[in-house]
Amino acid sequence: MIKNANKISKKIFNDVNSVYSYILSSDEIKKLSNDIFKLLKVDHKKSKININEKDVLLITYADTINSKKKKPLVVLNDFLKTYIKNSINIVHILPFYPSSSDGGFAVTDFFNIDSKYGSWSDLKRISNNYKIMSDIVLNHASSQSKWFNNFLKNKGAGKDFFLQFDKDINIKNVIRARSHKLIQKYDTINGKKYLWCTFSRDQVDFNFKNKKVLLVFVKLILFLQKKGVTFFRFDAVAFIWKRIETSCINLDQTHAIVRLFRTILNFTNKNCKIVTETNLPFHENFSYFGNSDEANIIYNFSLAPLIINTLIKGNSAVFRRWSMSMPPAKDNNCYLNFLATHDGIGLRPLEGILKNKDLKILLDTLKSFGSKFTFRKTKNNKKVVYEANISLFDCFLGTIHGKDDFAYNRFYSAHAIMLSFEGLPAFYIHSLFGTRNSIDLLKKTKLNRSINRSSYSYDYLKKLLNNTDSHSYKVYRNILNLISIRKKQIAFHPNATQYTLNLGNNFFAIWRQSIDRKQSIFAIYNVTNKYQKLKINKLNILNLENWTDLISLKKIDAKKMFIHFEPYQFNWLTNKTN
Repeated sequence: MIKNANKISKKIFNDVNSVYSYILSSDEIKKLSNDIFKLLKVDHKKSKININEKDVLLITYADTINSKKKKPLVVLNDFLKTYIKNSINIVHILPFYPSSSDGGFAVTDFFNIDSKYGSWSDLKRISNNYKIMSDIVLNHASSQSKWFNNFLKNKGAGKDFFLQFDKDINIKNVIRARSHKLIQKYDTINGKKYLWCTFSRDQVDFNFKNKKVLLVFVKLILFLQKKGVTFFRFDAVAFIWKRIETSCINLDQTHAIVRLFRTILNFTNKNCKIVTETNLPFHENFSYFGNSDEANIIYNFSLAPLIINTLIKGNSAVFRRWSMSMPPAKDNNCYLNFLATHDGIGLRPLEGILKNKDLKILLDTLKSFGSKFTFRKTKNNKKVVYEANISLFDCFLGTIHGKDDFAYNRFYSAHAIMLSFEGLPAFYIHSLFGTRNSIDLLKKTKLNRSINRSSYSYDYLKKLLNNTDSHSYKVYRNILNLISIRKKQIAFHPNATQYTLNLGNNFFAIWRQSIDRKQSIFAIYNVTNKYQKLKINKLNILNLENWTDLISLKKIDAKKMFIHFEPYQFNWLTNKTN
């Protein structure tokens, strides 16, 4: 018996009605709502645990670390236990389903783990010690999937799952994520069909106007819950609903579907979280919080390119203005902050923030450090850069004036900024090792995103991480040290107060205050490759003798007028140490 059954049933009905009110009759909506409700089983035993300053997320492919002797998920579990231990407690394992392309995002079977990675029991074993985030690829399935094969044959599950249109439809208003042909032709048992393919010909878009598509994803989410998944990353969710006269992105029905999934998760497991992946301009991305009834967590896509731009330009002006205007997330919702992912560095989130001439300088600089670029088409059919494809460490090889000797300094400073910023910090696994551009993999795959998708033999990686003179060891130890410091500070709670300071263009600085107001931290960053000094009185700190830098553990000398900063040096000044 479900507690508050009537309340849950009504909420599901309202969400379903918001999606299908102009498609289905009232009776059909009621039946679909009841069908969803019957699937729910509530676990009343679990008490709700909210995200706090101790939570840190790792992003990895199942097989980024591999061994000839063991399946990748077994190897990953061993790596986590041996080298991550208590530093990170949430693991985003990128698509582990059988797939045909796009790094796992062209899924052929949504209800299975690819046997080359391991088994459900291997995943469950990881979930015993870590919270697992899994991708829900809502927008499309592989053209080699069973569902799509059934579509081609017009029989069985999937025969009506995909989005068909006339070949001559007007798509001039559609906002594109890629530059390929949007409407693709396929030969079926019933002749030629024209299907919507947002991301590639191998990724055919679902038709969510068909209620069976919605229902199968409800079943998938509940299935993954049982397998140990608690964080659900809704991949490319902004594109899932199409209406030809619109931009076909961020439509009301899309938001209603996210609300429905949150309703379901709220009542099946209070600790489950929805994470929306929407690589969009900031205000559009922010809309996925809804009224605290959609995503629990949204990707803070603007943060990474702004931090990179700030440190290679040596000027905080643009970043500072954006940070000052960034709205705080409401309690128990938060931003997901990151510097790198399996994809490239998204540039759409800079729209309206960075001027075109400054964007060109950024792109030219990244190109000189080895970056490749992925493009998309605008409404005017013009190709523009969608993302920069480059390893994070190589982003920081120099400044807009060329390469220099401060790559490590910029790299650590960038991570310190991310760790101190409002939200939940996330690390792409390659950031822990300082992995460089993978030119060999790029040549092999001819896919630009491969430049940042290297893999490691576990035996080789262990040698690197056990060699105190190696590049990877140096990066690994420094990043884990920053994480360790961060996790002890209640002022770095994802919902703790954040205020951006104006200390001039040579510095970026924020003030964080814990929810209980007991701890304050001034996080101050020299964003230049020059020595800088800062007047202490600009911080407006009282009782200077009580403040300590968490990085160096040195107390502020109240008798001095200035704090001194080496190139890219940063201080986390606090009134309360642990």
